[in-house]
Amino acid sequence: MDIDLARTWVQAIGAAVEQHKDHLTQLDSAIGDADHGVNMHRGFSAVTTALDDVAPDTVGALLVKAGTTLISSVGGASGPLYGGAFRAMGRTLDLPEATSQEFAHALAAGLAAIQKLGAASPGDKTMIDAYAPALAAFRQRADAGAGLAAAALAAADAAEDG
Repeated sequence: MDIDLARTWVQAIGAAVEQHKDHLTQLDSAIGDADHGVNMHRGFSAVTTALDDVAPDTVGALLVKAGTTLISSVGGASGPLYGGAFRAMGRTLDLPEATSQEFAHALAAGLAAIQKLGAASPGDKTMIDAYAPALAAFRQRADAGAGLAAAALAAADAAEDG
């Protein structure tokens, strides 16, 4: 993953959040205050703007900027959880380009940051129930020599099953 791909990846997350913001809010209304989709959309809109204004020299710097922006623009627990994950990932990728194995290490750092802040474990019915199996699948594919795309597809399938 190079800087341009990292930027595209973060922008794609933002586009997916925008596309599904009403559904995210609906899901949140069952157990929360019905603002998750709106908050995440606001946060990723701010991330897109922030990334347009910077020219990071490493993948990590881009991810740290995305995380810092999420923390400052998303209310509730979501900003610190998602932002903390991006920042932790970024701190492991002080490189202009990352292999799939290096990105797996970054994803693991993101998971650890979420678990530390949220005190959640697999089975607690949190995002960890999707993230942990996604990470395991990504890491397994990366360790087998797969590139980012193949590892990401395996991770997406595992997250759905989680």
